[in-house]
Amino acid sequence: MVSKHTKPNAKNPQGGIEHKEAPIHISNLNVVDPKSGKPTRIGRKLNADGALVRYSKKSGEEIK
Repeated sequence: MVSKHTKPNAKNPQGGIEHKEAPIHISNLNVVDPKSGKPTRIGRKLNADGALVRYSKKSGEEIK
């Protein structure tokens, strides 16, 4: 939900603050930690096979 300030008009004669849904940019989302279920940042490292994998910064577990 986003708060949007509106001027008085025919649809909303009093004006004021209007609450409406809005999209969230992908950069403002966090990945969920597989161990705790809470939001976390991610890192990238090489695993035993030499492949680049993502891992949770909180728990250190690989994200699949």
